[in-house]
Amino acid sequence: MSAGTLTLTNDTNAVTGSGTAFTTELAAGDFIVVTVGGIPYTLPVKTVNNNTSLTLVSVYTGPTQSGAAWSAVPRVALNMVTAALVAQSAEALRGLNYDKQNWQQVFSASGDITVKLPDGSTFSGPSWKYLSDNMATKTGGAVPVNQGGTGSTTEEGARKNLGLGSSATKNTGTDDGNVMLVGAYGIGKSSGSITANESHTSTLFNDNFVIPHLGLCSFRNDTNVTAGDPPFYQWSPSIFWRTGDTYACINIHYSGGPIRIFAGGINEQNLITSTNGRVLWDSRNTVVDPSGFIKQASPVVKIYHDGSFENNEESEGVSISRLKTGQYLIEGCTGLNADAAWGGIDGGFEIPVDRNKQARIWLDYEVNADGSVLVRTYHRVHPSAPPFAQNRIGNTDISGMFTETVADGEPVDIPADSFVSVRVEMPENSIWNKKQEATRIAMEEARMKEGRTDGNNV
Repeated sequence: MSAGTLTLTNDTNAVTGSGTAFTTELAAGDFIVVTVGGIPYTLPVKTVNNNTSLTLVSVYTGPTQSGAAWSAVPRVALNMVTAALVAQSAEALRGLNYDKQNWQQVFSASGDITVKLPDGSTFSGPSWKYLSDNMATKTGGAVPVNQGGTGSTTEEGARKNLGLGSSATKNTGTDDGNVMLVGAYGIGKSSGSITANESHTSTLFNDNFVIPHLGLCSFRNDTNVTAGDPPFYQWSPSIFWRTGDTYACINIHYSGGPIRIFAGGINEQNLITSTNGRVLWDSRNTVVDPSGFIKQASPVVKIYHDGSFENNEESEGVSISRLKTGQYLIEGCTGLNADAAWGGIDGGFEIPVDRNKQARIWLDYEVNADGSVLVRTYHRVHPSAPPFAQNRIGNTDISGMFTETVADGEPVDIPADSFVSVRVEMPENSIWNKKQEATRIAMEEARMKEGRTDGNNV
């Protein structure tokens, strides 16, 4: 901006200034640029009278204005602008001529053409005539499939003609209505999809983990959960599914432990409101006793009349030998397991019974210093029972006289049609315990190799 301000008066060519230096900034033929009422005015100077007075070439046609800021534009600068405008106009006319030539080629030439672009570069490509001569033929407004089209003017018709099924209208992803990809929610993917590191059952099934928000997923928890009833297995495959405001989860031990099931409720904020846990009884954590009933078991060994035996997985390494009539030595253990389910510290045995649930033998035992167990069995009579249920052993002669040959309390072998179940305590270095420790170490090493040490991996 130039120094000072101007006073402009409508319908006069006289201009006065305040704080201006007209004789320094202007000469005859220069221009004044001033904005009045938002409208710019370019005013040519006829004469400069003094520093505060000048005369315009023509009268000022705008509204009277005082204190207006202004700018001086030398005549030379304006001449340069005019010259540039002329040059640009000439260039625009040349471009217009090129444009006409380009359009002439586009409409009438056959094959490829070369057109000149505004920046002076060229572009080669097919003319419109060529495109028109070679375009696909429409049928009812649609390009046939055999010409690269869909054969239809509607989306539904296009999908039908192209042989697309209903999944063509679905998006892939995990939102409602999406087409689910292999690996979503851990399904169909060998490594699964969801891994947690929670240390308590109650926090595993709440908003600190993503599964309450899902309808169905497979997952595992890499932290050893000991809190909760029952606790949650570490590293073990699990399935979670949800039905509205309720859920269930199956936790299957990777190395043979009993199957655990959890269930409960979910509120509108996707928070678990209740968790009920239970343990399934199956062939891994139960045994059928000599009476045919299922009992909690492990480690359990079955003793047969001739000293043969049968181990379950946890009692692997235990052996039985028949010393003499009614005596069996159990080796490879450290005494009896004091589980209350088997009678506590003096329990651990299940003996054969008859159809009236009366014991068929007496049983005694002795735990040796090396942890082996000597089991003794004796004949058992029920004298107060009816004759058919007294469990007597003897012979009947031709006259019907019965002579008892084995008295109550005499040593006898285990009945040949049954067995005795014994729940034993296993040493730390048992085959089962070694396998469990080896598996635990292998799983821990695999987990560290995968880098799963920083929380949830989804």
